[in-house]
Amino acid sequence: MTRCVSMLRICSSRLAIKVSGSNPAKTAGSPKAGKGRVIWVNRFFHPDESATSIMLTDLVRDLAAQGGAAHHLVTSNAQYAGHDGARADPVQGVVVHRVPAIARNSKSLAVRAVNFLLFYLGALFHLLRCVRRGDVVVALTDPPLIGTICSFVARLKGARCVHWVQDIFPETASRLGYLRENGLFDRMLRHLRNASWHRASTSVTIGENMRAYLVANGVAGQRVTVIQNWAAEQAIRPVDPQSNQLRREWDYTADHCVIGYSGNLGRAHEIETKIAAMQLLHARGEEGLRYLYIGGGARQDDLRRAARSLPDHLIAFRPYQPMDRLADSLSVPDVHWISLQPRLEGLIVPSKLYGALAVGRPIIFIGDAKAEVARILAEAECGASFIPGEEEKLADYLASLAADPDMRRRMGLNGRSYLESHLRRSGRIDQWSALIASLQQSAP
Repeated sequence: MTRCVSMLRICSSRLAIKVSGSNPAKTAGSPKAGKGRVIWVNRFFHPDESATSIMLTDLVRDLAAQGGAAHHLVTSNAQYAGHDGARADPVQGVVVHRVPAIARNSKSLAVRAVNFLLFYLGALFHLLRCVRRGDVVVALTDPPLIGTICSFVARLKGARCVHWVQDIFPETASRLGYLRENGLFDRMLRHLRNASWHRASTSVTIGENMRAYLVANGVAGQRVTVIQNWAAEQAIRPVDPQSNQLRREWDYTADHCVIGYSGNLGRAHEIETKIAAMQLLHARGEEGLRYLYIGGGARQDDLRRAARSLPDHLIAFRPYQPMDRLADSLSVPDVHWISLQPRLEGLIVPSKLYGALAVGRPIIFIGDAKAEVARILAEAECGASFIPGEEEKLADYLASLAADPDMRRRMGLNGRSYLESHLRRSGRIDQWSALIASLQQSAP
């Protein structure tokens, strides 16, 4: 901790020099002033390969290519997912301001706390320096409550503020046991958050249940827009098992039915039902099933411990895969698994859904029966949902999928078709483009 404090002092003393570098008005290749500006704020951006970073990079790159608005981005040097060797190549048409971090991808809670504080300070510094009257400031939700800083600066400068709500804090923290629910600190944080929601020009949620939560907290319905997340469906396409190099490298054959999970396996995810179903299937002698986990997260160690009751050849753990192998890695599983603890429904929408739809694989979901994911799976006819504790039903369903490749293929095609008709990336970009244009055209 002493080392963290020392590093914080060093980084704070150099903040004005090391954060972002040059004056954005004079940066070579930066968008021209006077066309209206959009300033995005999120802790992660290219080349980081976490879900929100990938979507934000896609969105800002596509909007910048359309022209008409100058785009600035306040982000961190920290890295959530990906590879240390990844290069932060410039994103054409975007001025990126990076806040220093004392460790790029440390799992230490003390280091993460210092990096959070550095980002709050650095974001405030850049916003005060950059934001002008008539700008649009878009705040994501990492780190938590960064939107309160963005709302304050936007109000001070006469700019528009948009909250892009990817998850809802502090409720997520309190329901996971990190804060005492309805305690003094929890109520104080919710009051600050609600005030920033109410002051915003609009809020964008990634699901209908999340929108309902904002409205229940006093935000006017007409000031909440639903724009779902997406996958890059042109780049992430189904890869046939016979031509999938990763599937061959990982020793899966045509006789195996691989049940896969890809991404962060965190405390928000329910794993007990899946573990119980795996044990049931093994006890029944369903040896053709294989279980694959790609990524990381706080609950992966819990899963590893539980998996000790299964033979080693049935379950495998792989690290996050680079973006250029994402289509292959997501196509390795024959079935994708997604979960969310029911008490977090409306606070989080698992982004894993979109990649699984893009590669045309059936999906099983464990969570609330009325969840956002459950609704989409039912509409698309591409999977099934189970509530926690339904391990026998889940085991029976997985066994039926393993025994019927034609059913898996049909459901996968349904999912891909639903993505192309309802959740195309281009459609989400158009929604964002129209929203920003409407805010820029309205008087401050």
